[in-house]
Amino acid sequence: MNDVVHETASVFLFARYGARWKLCLLSYPRLAGQRAAGSHVEPGESPEHAAVRETREKTGLHPRLLAPLSPAGCPHPLAPTAWHIAESPAAPDSRCPHPHRDHIFVGVADRPLHPVAEAGHTVHWVFAADLPDQEISHDTLIMGTALFDTIEAAAALRQPPARDETLAAELVHRQEADQALRTLPPAQRSADWNESVARVDQANTARLREIIATHGWPGHALIGPRAASAAWLIAQHADRDPDFQRTCLDLLATSVTAGDAYHQHGALLLDRVQIAQGQPQTFGTQLTSGADGSLAPYPLRDPAAVDELRAAWGFDPLAAYIEQVSASRT
Repeated sequence: MNDVVHETASVFLFARYGARWKLCLLSYPRLAGQRAAGSHVEPGESPEHAAVRETREKTGLHPRLLAPLSPAGCPHPLAPTAWHIAESPAAPDSRCPHPHRDHIFVGVADRPLHPVAEAGHTVHWVFAADLPDQEISHDTLIMGTALFDTIEAAAALRQPPARDETLAAELVHRQEADQALRTLPPAQRSADWNESVARVDQANTARLREIIATHGWPGHALIGPRAASAAWLIAQHADRDPDFQRTCLDLLATSVTAGDAYHQHGALLLDRVQIAQGQPQTFGTQLTSGADGSLAPYPLRDPAAVDELRAAWGFDPLAAYIEQVSASRT
């Protein structure tokens, strides 16, 4: 029996699925059932690095590790590190039995529907209510259940920024200017209407870039929900700068995870960016007119699952959405 302790790292990876949380579990070929992502820490590697590497290799997702929760009012922010360290024997089928010292991390995937690489294992995303029905060990059940109770607080902004009412008012004003042009009835639009829209969009995009450089994504904590919606709308209309629009999507996704932005805004901007990149969209929010003038969605990433996804994110079924938009145009 080799009694040398092997360092391992595992990640309880969570993601928002609409307004709710899901936990990532993996099927391992040599092990019965499911477990959190993780494996051995390589020589010279830190547990934190191993946690990120193993999760990326096995899920295709890049995890963002979360710091453990600190006491309320603690003035010093904690760094992302292991939440727990547990020692246990190796799996029964191990070729060289040895004890493990497992560094247990908690992380989030800001864009769980779109892996950045091919997953090395079968990935399962489960809600809290489904956890007892999974083929998981007792310790995974205990840990996962407890973490579902704390993930909202763990993912939230640890040090919210001071509210900036001046910036909030500016963004609302910019949204109003945008909508004043776009909602103008066609019969009332001047010959240079398209150019006017382009000028407003370009000015708004430039200003949002400045704001992000100073504050990061302007979310609810900084400017309130109304102005944060205005920031999202500006990003939604930044089509002339696709690189910046993709940057906005990444930043907004992180804010959605933190509960600092509306999850529907993340879905809407995702579809917009996907269509701009020539990719099929996820939620079917972007519509186009056919030769007969009827509306239809741009190509869908998964037509069979689109209504399930729309329901989870609080959208109406796709057919009802198309009908509503069509009615508003008549």
